[in-house]
Amino acid sequence: MRSLARCIALLPIFFLALARPAHADPMDDFSIIGGGATIDFSLPASTTQACLTCIGSSNDQFNFGSVTGTVNNISQPIGINFVIGAGCAECETILLSYPSTSWTIDLPALYGLTYSGTFPNQDVTLTFIAGDYMTVGYSQPFDNVGFEIKVTPETAATPEPPTLLLFAAAMGGVFLLRRRYLLQA
Repeated sequence: MRSLARCIALLPIFFLALARPAHADPMDDFSIIGGGATIDFSLPASTTQACLTCIGSSNDQFNFGSVTGTVNNISQPIGINFVIGAGCAECETILLSYPSTSWTIDLPALYGLTYSGTFPNQDVTLTFIAGDYMTVGYSQPFDNVGFEIKVTPETAATPEPPTLLLFAAAMGGVFLLRRRYLLQA
């Protein structure tokens, strides 16, 4: 009976050993203000893909597809594509789209590129640099319209409630075992 009680008391400690701390990939929050709109969304702080310019293509595009964001505080999907490189029609631009609207904005120096691997199988990593940037629209109706872009790192993840509950249960089990051993002594 005592061994069963010990096993039950040690069970939370076993599960605590298996518990993983909360982990979230670093994200950056973007706010683009201009043209009568405030567009907010989040993207991974760093993204790696195959290097297209390394194998003969004219540019690299980091297409994030559709992400959930807000336009003037109204939640909606926002299409985001960063065009980086040379020899393309709209180089060094951010292509934004959301229902019935599409914008092309000049891309300020808000990123860094890192290359890894060996030719022709190189990868390129796009890393956003936190800060405030000023830029302009690239095409109509926002040609030469000013835009402000803010890139802000998200705060670090906090432990998830289940992890905290598991920790509390483990500490309770340790307390019960200690008490039982003290009573037996």
